[in-house]
Amino acid sequence: MLSLKPSAQIKIKKYFQMKKLFLSICAMALLTAAHAQQTLDRSIQPKPGPAPAINLKEPATFILSNGLKVFVVENHKMPIVTYSIQLDIRPELEGNKVGLHNFVGDMLTRGTTTMDKDAFDKAVDQLGASINASGSSIFGVSLSKYQDQLLTLMSDALLHPAFKQEELDKVIKQTKSGLIANENDADNMLSNVEGVVTYGKNHPYGEVMTLQTIQNVTLADCQQYYSTYFRPNVAYLAVVGDVTPEEAKTLVTKYFGSWEKADVPRTTYPKVSKPAQTTVDFVNRSGAVQSVIGITYPIDLQIGSADVIKAQAMNEILGGGSTGRLFQNLREKHGWTYGSYSSVSPDDIIGSVQVYAKCRNIVTDSSITEMLKEMNTIRSQAVDQAALDGVKNYMSGIFALRLESPQTIAQYAINIDRFDMPKDYYKNYLKNVAQVTTADVQAMAQKYILPNQAHIVVVGNTSEVDKLKQFSADGKINYYDAYGNPVEPAVEKVVDGKKIDDVMAMYINAMGGKTAIEGLKDLKVYANMKVRGNVVARINTLTISPDKYMQTMTPQANTGGAASGYADQGFAQQKAVDQQMDMINKQIKENSSKTVIVGDKGYRERGSDKMDLNGEAIRPYQAEADLQSILHPEKYGISYELLGMDTAMGINCYTVSKVSNNGQDKAILYINNQNGQLVMKRELEDFGAKKVLTKRYYSDYQEVKSGNGYKIPFKIKVIYPQQDERDIEISSAKANSGIKDNKFKL
Repeated sequence: MLSLKPSAQIKIKKYFQMKKLFLSICAMALLTAAHAQQTLDRSIQPKPGPAPAINLKEPATFILSNGLKVFVVENHKMPIVTYSIQLDIRPELEGNKVGLHNFVGDMLTRGTTTMDKDAFDKAVDQLGASINASGSSIFGVSLSKYQDQLLTLMSDALLHPAFKQEELDKVIKQTKSGLIANENDADNMLSNVEGVVTYGKNHPYGEVMTLQTIQNVTLADCQQYYSTYFRPNVAYLAVVGDVTPEEAKTLVTKYFGSWEKADVPRTTYPKVSKPAQTTVDFVNRSGAVQSVIGITYPIDLQIGSADVIKAQAMNEILGGGSTGRLFQNLREKHGWTYGSYSSVSPDDIIGSVQVYAKCRNIVTDSSITEMLKEMNTIRSQAVDQAALDGVKNYMSGIFALRLESPQTIAQYAINIDRFDMPKDYYKNYLKNVAQVTTADVQAMAQKYILPNQAHIVVVGNTSEVDKLKQFSADGKINYYDAYGNPVEPAVEKVVDGKKIDDVMAMYINAMGGKTAIEGLKDLKVYANMKVRGNVVARINTLTISPDKYMQTMTPQANTGGAASGYADQGFAQQKAVDQQMDMINKQIKENSSKTVIVGDKGYRERGSDKMDLNGEAIRPYQAEADLQSILHPEKYGISYELLGMDTAMGINCYTVSKVSNNGQDKAILYINNQNGQLVMKRELEDFGAKKVLTKRYYSDYQEVKSGNGYKIPFKIKVIYPQQDERDIEISSAKANSGIKDNKFKL
């Protein structure tokens, strides 16, 4: 979004003129409404009236000698203008270099042959403008009085990109961080596997970006892609805003007239077919408590074809939103999900259908049953006329709203030319919507809703796999990893007759149970850290669930009392103990800390250093801020895996692997096999400037005041390498005490 400078704000006079007009309209509306209330029978649903005629404004168009097609839409309501170039290309497959397409777009705005990235960014910022690019487009927006300067920068980025190795290295590094961040994201895993099973890896819609493919991209690859596909004779330019067609033609010719045209290859992609019968494709997400379901397959539905509007109406009824049948069934009726939706997507290469839901593991099979049921019902039974009328009113309203955007007018004109659509497609849109019948809806459902020829993709816990075989036509399940590579089925470990879900249920019950955990609104915990019986630090933790957290560790002065306990051991040993205490006090002081989290922002202070927390660095703390995180660990990228049995403090325990922060943080939990309490945890922790392996022993479990049975360990012994020990003893713990938000300041 463009951020306007104060000098560009709307004049006060114009504001009050518009406000006066608005109030007049409101007054008229109130009078009309008052009259309507006298005659309106609310028991009768209004019938749709005749489709209004659309006076769709035609953009001014012209073509430069190099083949660039330009569409200009005037809009002088605001002193803003946008220039948007999109390429009509079909590049070669990226193969083992998936990510190349994205990188080229990133590189276009990372410096030109005339200025480096910092200078380019500064020049854009000084205009209060924005310039962004992708592998098939470039977009710029600014105040209209600065459009000459905007186009100077935009054309420089488009025609003279620098393509520097150091910038590519940065792009790859950033992309790598994003891949790692999304590696355990269920929706990302679903998207990857859906692409592979629906289109195949030899199709652009089935290619998956991985850590390896991005490392294979070279600077020469980016330069070759750019020189091959960024050509004016395959480009459309939309100019929208406070500009006349004459001004636009002069500026476009000046800045893009020298853009050299060339023959651009157009790749023919492999033909994609829907499956002959329904398959089940499973992705294991260890420790997940939810399943993500996608029922999907390709369809031949071209943009602008006669079926698109009718298929859209059908999809709205099936699952286009909260009034759709899927949502009403899975959420409103059964309470299995926060939402279930469908999409029927036209495309100039190959269209697709997806029916989607996210649900608890235990109802995965039930959810799929109901999703397939709704797909079959809309095929076999005519829809209610009233429901169809509501959908048609909605579609007409949304279309009318979109027409208020000049950018939409330009895009519609480009679509007609680019996709060879009927010239009057958008002019007749409302009329065609009004003509959709219940028979049309059923015909579209029978043509495009194919529950018996679909890929049912499930990302979830292996505990539910056996229940999914019933949906596969051949009774088999295909297993994939997060990137769509076929794998052998994961075998869920069973220890002492229990699976990971059983052990985690014991763990939750030992904390007081699900109801107690769900009842936590805030938690206040005060503790003392002791070394050899002496208090060396106070640790105070305040939490307001689900997104506020503050922990402070404050050193306490040590009086030297530690040595008095060794009075009978001789001066030399007392001195050694005093020296050890001095060293520990110094470490505590250097590591005094404060951590504050508010939503997706936060910071951590340690000694004199302060570090802002965001992105992946904040996720572990966000889980701490959510007192219910143990009930939905997948929200924070946390997964659990049952490893086996071991002993800790002489107690037989289940050993459980906890992986978080996208694999960066790992811990082993020792959970009492009798009562489910956490006995010990082994993990790498920050200790000064390095990470060290620590052991934490938990004991003395007590109920928290006002916690309705919620329990925490009141004693924790921390053992660092070389047997360096700390004892943390909780002095006070209270839940739901009404902690104030103003305690958490960033």
